[in-house]
Amino acid sequence: MSDAVIHRRTVTVINDQGLHFRPCQLIALAAQQHPGTVVLRRGTTQADAKSLLELLTLAAERGTDLELEATGPEANVVVDKVCELFSNGFHVPPSS
Repeated sequence: MSDAVIHRRTVTVINDQGLHFRPCQLIALAAQQHPGTVVLRRGTTQADAKSLLELLTLAAERGTDLELEATGPEANVVVDKVCELFSNGFHVPPSS
């Protein structure tokens, strides 16, 4: 039996252009700081959050709910960081 700590949360894409290159890059940079695993899921599609290319395959538009999951030491810290990126729209001002 594994002692792995798992933290999960649902995040919603709120920025107008969805998960395009820049938001995916920010997610990957945050995830790469974590020694454990970090994944995002959209339905049955799963992406390693440390991989910019895999994140882009999620094709998540505005309003899409994704499941965020991290395992390993301080998994809660990386989950908090990635959730903050989603909640502030990746620092992208809304279109007018």
